[in-house]
Amino acid sequence: MKMTVLALAVTATAFGAIAAHAQTTVITTEKPAVTVEPSTSTTVTTKERTGPLGLDSKTTTTTTGSGVTGDCTSKTVHKDNALGGSKTVHKTDCP
Repeated sequence: MKMTVLALAVTATAFGAIAAHAQTTVITTEKPAVTVEPSTSTTVTTKERTGPLGLDSKTTTTTTGSGVTGDCTSKTVHKDNALGGSKTVHKTDCP
C-alpha cells in the first residue's frame, strides 16, 4: 500500500512539473505610434555676374530639407573672378 501511494505521489509530481512548463505565447503586432518620414528637399541655384564689367561670376546653391532631428539648410557659394581665381564656401545648419 505504501508503495502504491508513493508511486502515485511521484507520478502526480511528474505530471505537475510537466504542466508547469507548458506556456502559452501570444505575439501581437501593432503599428508604431509615430512614423517619421523624411520630406523632400528643395534646392535653389542662382547665378549672377558681378564686378565692374560683369566678368566675375557668383553661383549660390541653397538646399532646404528636413532630417530626423529637424529642418536643415545647406548653402554653397562659388565665386570666379576675371583673373582666374575662384573660391567656394559651404555652410550647413542642422539642429
